Amino acid sequence: MAEISDAEGTLLFTSGSGAMRWMSSPKIFSIVKDWISNDWAKRNTRGQRLISLREPRFLTDLDGSTPEELESEPFYKEFLRPHGLGWCVGTAIRSPSGDNFIFSVEKAYQKGPVSREAVDMLDRLRPHLARAAALSTSVGRERAKTIIDVLQAIGIPAAVLKHSAQLIVANQHFLSCTPSVLVGPEDHVSFANPRAHTAFAEALAASNSRSTTEGKCSIVIPRLGQNPMLIAHLLPLDGAAKDVFSDANSLLLITHLIEQTAPDPQLLVALFDLTPTEARVASLLVEGKSVEAIARMQGVATNTIRMQLKSVFHKTGVHRQAQLVSLLAQKPLAWLSGASRS
Repeated sequence: MAEISDAEGTLLFTSGSGAMRWMSSPKIFSIVKDWISNDWAKRNTRGQRLISLREPRFLTDLDGSTPEELESEPFYKEFLRPHGLGWCVGTAIRSPSGDNFIFSVEKAYQKGPVSREAVDMLDRLRPHLARAAALSTSVGRERAKTIIDVLQAIGIPAAVLKHSAQLIVANQHFLSCTPSVLVGPEDHVSFANPRAHTAFAEALAASNSRSTTEGKCSIVIPRLGQNPMLIAHLLPLDGAAKDVFSDANSLLLITHLIEQTAPDPQLLVALFDLTPTEARVASLLVEGKSVEAIARMQGVATNTIRMQLKSVFHKTGVHRQAQLVSLLAQKPLAWLSGASRS
């Protein structure tokens, strides 16, 4: 698209519900990153003006503004032109998820506006872009559903959430965690306990950070009436599970605070992508062995076990040994462990 327009690169981002997701041509990646981090994305009057036209075609700067207006526009004067840009051609495509996918082709100011010939060529591509966006969104939703179905099969309550705590998909075990865990209007997830809900909201906000280490946490949900104490594990989705076409932000797992035997290490390898050594250490910890005892059993230094546990914490989304034991020592995992040994 950039080559057609004799431009420097193309930006694709979402506008609508959820946190902004984006990708770009390598040549303009650092500029786009600066645009996002310095809040210019929220003050992008160019985008607001062109998107409001709601026309199913590619539009240039001059379709929404006069040359005189562009000269006085802060977004052009203070951001685009200092970065060598200043002309664009773009289009907005509405996705099934409710987001707008914005394609914005960024051209150097010194080269002049995007030609009408280039716009015509891009317009011929637009139906294919719209179909690709719709298919990619569907693939993202199916990926989330697959995760949930697998966890349902092994008895773990789980849901995939948007950044706003809105439910994308949940299994029946998760929906059965009421009244401690609630699904309210517009499918927003909340916790009945105010303190637990505050911790959940804060963790979800942290998960919107581009750092994949933030937002992972385990939250104790106190006993409510006859319902047992629960622990909610919030795991931000990253890598292949989270991309520009998917509004899936986090995986929420619910476990019961009960004592069970340790699961089979092979099961931990499959579920949490642990190495065999990490899985063995985690399993021994659930059995009640101390870090020092595990180190003696494995014939390694105590610090080695602590480093392996640190990796286990990161992969399972917990911060302390007690949280890890709570996550792993539950009936579904113990049951599967026994089945695998038999």
